[in-house]
Amino acid sequence: MYSSSLKVQINENLLLNESIQWSRIIEREIKHAINFSAFRKALESDDMSFVIVQRAYKSVLKIFNLMYLNLIKSDYHSKIWCEDTEIILKKLKKLNYSISKTYRIITLLNCLDKIAKKLIVMRLSYTAKTNDKLLDFDQMRDRKQRSAIDAVLNLVHDAQIAKSRENTLTCLLLDVKDVFDHVMLKQLIKILIKQKILINLINWIKCFLQNWVIDLAFDEERQKSKKIFTEISQESSILSILFLIYIWHLFLKIRARIENLQSLSYIDDVTLYVEKKSIDKNVKKLKKTTKIAFTWVNENAMQFDNSKFELIHFESHKATLNQTIMLFNDTVVKSKICIQWLEVWLNRKLNFKMHVQTKIVAVTRTLHSLFRLMNSE
Repeated sequence: MYSSSLKVQINENLLLNESIQWSRIIEREIKHAINFSAFRKALESDDMSFVIVQRAYKSVLKIFNLMYLNLIKSDYHSKIWCEDTEIILKKLKKLNYSISKTYRIITLLNCLDKIAKKLIVMRLSYTAKTNDKLLDFDQMRDRKQRSAIDAVLNLVHDAQIAKSRENTLTCLLLDVKDVFDHVMLKQLIKILIKQKILINLINWIKCFLQNWVIDLAFDEERQKSKKIFTEISQESSILSILFLIYIWHLFLKIRARIENLQSLSYIDDVTLYVEKKSIDKNVKKLKKTTKIAFTWVNENAMQFDNSKFELIHFESHKATLNQTIMLFNDTVVKSKICIQWLEVWLNRKLNFKMHVQTKIVAVTRTLHSLFRLMNSE
């Protein structure tokens, strides 16, 4: 998860003519970031909550405005804010707890640090919305009107359109393995430079990612503070949107080489799909696409999780249930009648019967639990 220190040299001459504009943070943005922050969060080691910050902001508004305006303008993220506590929790109902992915890390971040990151996320999200050179339209999460449900609705809409044309939409689901542990800071900076992001923002990101000190808490034991050199963690929206920028070139490369292929992504959940009359032609095109995708992830020190590949054909007539696809890494993926993507069950006929049944079972179980609590003494 952690790697050795990494120094990244930035040639400012490459960024003299920025194609993506980044204006100065204004006081209204700071006010919004502070006042609309969730106050029901676990306290960090400094015992400072958002309620305290919000009340302090009302008293010394000018000091807060000057602090954030000057820090971001100076491309600096305070080292004091880069001290956090990471609590390691076991995921429920796992068979083998010797595997790292059976644990979840909850990071307790400094409130002042969260506000600084929120300002950057708000500006990055707006920039992505107004400029198509930063993110793909179908890259979701941490963007307004780009939730998991929006991603699912996009897929359902395209499948229904294909169905109205009497075509079959073949969908291949991929999952990037341990995604946040494999993003390279050096590569991220290169991508930001290539996309001609403002030098001030690149320097801020570099400063932000390289100065972390953490305490680890596990099974009622706590490790002393330790300086780390981490790449990207999943705990923050700023890091999530940086990862979206990181993999943007994957979708750019696929669409440049493969015609009439669509893609959707929600962080590490990637969906590739194509619409044609013939299932065989769909599978052939997806196989060609996976070759490009696997080559790109290998070049960027990442990999797909073979156990999470899924294939489905959305069509009204009887599907060929034994239809398979041989991927670039020789993995064979069989087609399914029903899949679960982003917590929504989808079957090939798009009637949502499986999803409704699953939700009814979950609600019924919750009601029974409540009745047992009511009847207990």
